[in-house]
Amino acid sequence: MSLEQAMPIFAQGKAAFYIDADAIYTSFLDPKVSTVKDTIGYAPFPAGPAGSKPYNIPSWSLAISKFSLLQDHAWEFIRWASSPDVVGQIQADGIPGARQSAWQNPATVKAFPPDLARTMQTSAATGVSHDRPDVVQVGRARDIVGRPLVAGILGNPVANVVRDADAEFATFLARDNSYRAAE
Repeated sequence: MSLEQAMPIFAQGKAAFYIDADAIYTSFLDPKVSTVKDTIGYAPFPAGPAGSKPYNIPSWSLAISKFSLLQDHAWEFIRWASSPDVVGQIQADGIPGARQSAWQNPATVKAFPPDLARTMQTSAATGVSHDRPDVVQVGRARDIVGRPLVAGILGNPVANVVRDADAEFATFLARDNSYRAAE
């Protein structure tokens, strides 16, 4: 399921747990769409044999196109938008920031439910900095990798689906890497 499909199911109390980006927590607090507001908690991803290794992508990125005619201006905007003051102001409004200084400031941390703030801080310390293969066509990669999961959820045999997805993904990676090499 996508974020848009799974989140409302959890918000309506029809799923036992939900794992996704911490930035969407407000969806569970809005009484217009959520029936779980007063009954949920937040916790770090459970540990397995290698420990708790959640994907922790702390922010969307800002970038400058190599084709931009205003690269100096774009760089100044990025410096301003990612500055400690701006990130702190945004985080004080409940939007998680990527600066450690914002997470060390009690004024910006108090915008979040306390157990969510602790969970986000723990995930930042133990998390993995990427959550998908480094590919150009992320949607296509997700479709291929997800096919065996869907088959299993539907109760269908997965061995052939896994074999086919593995072969298709290998071809996909070779083709995707050739796109990147041409850039």
